[in-house]
Amino acid sequence: MRCLPNFCGAIATSLVVFTSTPPIWAELPPDLKISQQDTTNPLPQMASLIYVSPLGNSTGDGSPNNPYPSITAAIASKPLAGTVIQLNQGLYNAQNGEVFPIQLPAGVTLRGEPSNRGGNILISGSGKFTSPSFASQNITLLANDDVRIEGVSVTNPETRGTALWLESGKRVSIANNTFMNSNREGIFLTGSANAVITDNIFKKNGANGLSAVGSSTGEIRNNTFENTGFGIAIGQRSQVLVSNNNILNNVDGIIISNLAAPTLRNNLISDNKRNGIAILKDRKGYPTPDLGTSANLGKNIFRNNLGKDLNNNSGVTQVAVGNELNPKKVAGKVAFVGDAPATPAPEVAATPLPPVARVEPPTASSGENPTVVEITRSPQPIFNAPIIPPRALPPSQNSILIEPLPGVPPTVANAPSTKPTPVVTPQKLSPKSSPSANPQEILIDRDPVPVIPPQTFKNPTSPRTTTAVSIIPESTVAPIPNQVAYNPRIAALVPLPAKESVPYLVVIPSDDEITLSRVRSAVPSAKLISSRFGNIIKVQGYPDRDRAEVLRIIMKSEIGLDARVVHQNSL
Repeated sequence: MRCLPNFCGAIATSLVVFTSTPPIWAELPPDLKISQQDTTNPLPQMASLIYVSPLGNSTGDGSPNNPYPSITAAIASKPLAGTVIQLNQGLYNAQNGEVFPIQLPAGVTLRGEPSNRGGNILISGSGKFTSPSFASQNITLLANDDVRIEGVSVTNPETRGTALWLESGKRVSIANNTFMNSNREGIFLTGSANAVITDNIFKKNGANGLSAVGSSTGEIRNNTFENTGFGIAIGQRSQVLVSNNNILNNVDGIIISNLAAPTLRNNLISDNKRNGIAILKDRKGYPTPDLGTSANLGKNIFRNNLGKDLNNNSGVTQVAVGNELNPKKVAGKVAFVGDAPATPAPEVAATPLPPVARVEPPTASSGENPTVVEITRSPQPIFNAPIIPPRALPPSQNSILIEPLPGVPPTVANAPSTKPTPVVTPQKLSPKSSPSANPQEILIDRDPVPVIPPQTFKNPTSPRTTTAVSIIPESTVAPIPNQVAYNPRIAALVPLPAKESVPYLVVIPSDDEITLSRVRSAVPSAKLISSRFGNIIKVQGYPDRDRAEVLRIIMKSEIGLDARVVHQNSL
């Protein structure tokens, strides 16, 4: 039986006074029922031990009575495979001599206090690392083959900061740690990384608790992911096994994209602010997650997710057998019997495009039935957005595709009308922007979105009148014609923007003031911008396409507007 962790108290990442008594960073409640035992292989009996303490001096030799003053100094001693670097309690940061990123040599174990998941041992810092697959990154730790990390807390507060990066490291073991308060992820798996990640706590990370991309494999087991953007993000061709995890109170529990084929078993996915699991469409194919089959039940439990338990936007039927979920909170085509979906057809090699050439959408037979995805929401209680805004994954090299904009009529400068319009009527989409004219778009079947008419505010002392109502503002500033009221429920669903560059833009091919007002009811910062297509509405920008796609779907499902995701270089 799994239950929700109930952490009490805020987490301090500033100056901390260390004691040898109870943990200060990762206090665990007694009712958190995940394994307290180290489920990885035991340390070799003859493992070499070297000791590190932030209170050590520069003449430390790694002995118990004269420890190295930093992890960096211990690694400079060139430990052999099988060496255990034992950390004493304290704060390991640049001020105490660490040089980031800390690159752990092959076969070395970094060990703190596994019994309390590094409650009194914090590694905090960031350094530049050039990833072969994702270019320059800000990371804290880099793990090579056969590395073990256990019993530490790790945080990376820098922009696009990741606590632990695995770049094709094999047989890596990550157990009984706490990954918290990083600007982006707790752990990032890429390349051909293979890792067993067990019994860890991931909380309050800006973008994702854990990201698995490339062709990464391994197990993600018995962990808790909470209070972050996406609990787990799985993309590209990753085939990780995700089992027995608690995925709680995130924006989205698990996001599956590109051609990923993870296996999900026996997870508790609860109280997430949007979707429990969201499966995204990819133009090179589609994800093929194993959510349970007739021969091997999924046994995933979905509870109290504010949006959908399972939101399938992949464009194909996904199979999910033997899970505990609410059928009314399932969107898209999902089969509750049968086997896993077929592997997508081989992708066509990408061809470089001319700088301003239109990217042609893939051909589609007119006789095909479009995938119908319902992502409308029943009324839900208003919730507060996360304190830490979600940050985004680095752009995936396998999913950078520019969606073409339809032609936009030239802008005509009209004098603003002084006549009040009592009812706002959504504009009908032109044939150029209809989903049927763009096979790349997901057809979303939804109930009509109620239009919020301008509200008339009456003075309690004014006499009642039966004549036609005109809105006369008390302010001397003229109102925006047909302004739509701010909608906090929809606004809370919008992924928050990141501070870094935003090459992926969510735009609407319109310069109409009514349409702009409807967009601003959810995204107040939306504005008109000029482009080679004419004036268009820029809703918001993101560093990665996945979050931009989430906002595009929100614009379509919640407001009824045909938004597009484009790369800023295409405008």
